[in-house]
Amino acid sequence: ATSKNWDVPRLFFGISPGCMDSMVNKYTANKRLRSDDAYTPDARPDMRPEYPSIVYTRILKQLFPDVPVILGGIEASMRRLTHYDYWQDRVRPSILLDSGADSLIYGMGEKPVVELANRLKCQQIMDTKGFKQLIADIPQMVYLDKEVAAEEGDITLFSHEECLKDKKKEAANFRHIEEESNKYTA
Repeated sequence: ATSKNWDVPRLFFGISPGCMDSMVNKYTANKRLRSDDAYTPDARPDMRPEYPSIVYTRILKQLFPDVPVILGGIEASMRRLTHYDYWQDRVRPSILLDSGADSLIYGMGEKPVVELANRLKCQQIMDTKGFKQLIADIPQMVYLDKEVAAEEGDITLFSHEECLKDKKKEAANFRHIEEESNKYTA
């Protein structure tokens, strides 16, 4: 089916490029192209683009600019904040900036996606600010907002720009992210 045949979804577009990170699925640890892809028809290695969350989101945003796009899965979870990208050997910004998605759900997303759907069912999407207010208190949801001030007790991470200038700041962010992601057993 071509994009001309697509209907506008009632709630949102959800993108999750698979149960395995797309770059790990496409390349070996030595950055060589894999000869097959276990998750595509006939195991063809050329069926999936690099960074499919970014590619698919950009296409959807061109076709349906007013419909929310929500990322999920391992790719969104691992790239939700500034991160080191092994494949490009550089520090990259959040996948939300690279893709243009409205939000992402990280970790085990079953409960947050149901909550998101229930809220959107009962609400007309207004503007971007209204969407952010609607999802602001849903656990495991990430969205970009320059207007939100840190509250007492919040951990403030260094900006992407600060991380680009100073590796120690990126390392400090990484440490906080890892510790906070698994607070009770780490």
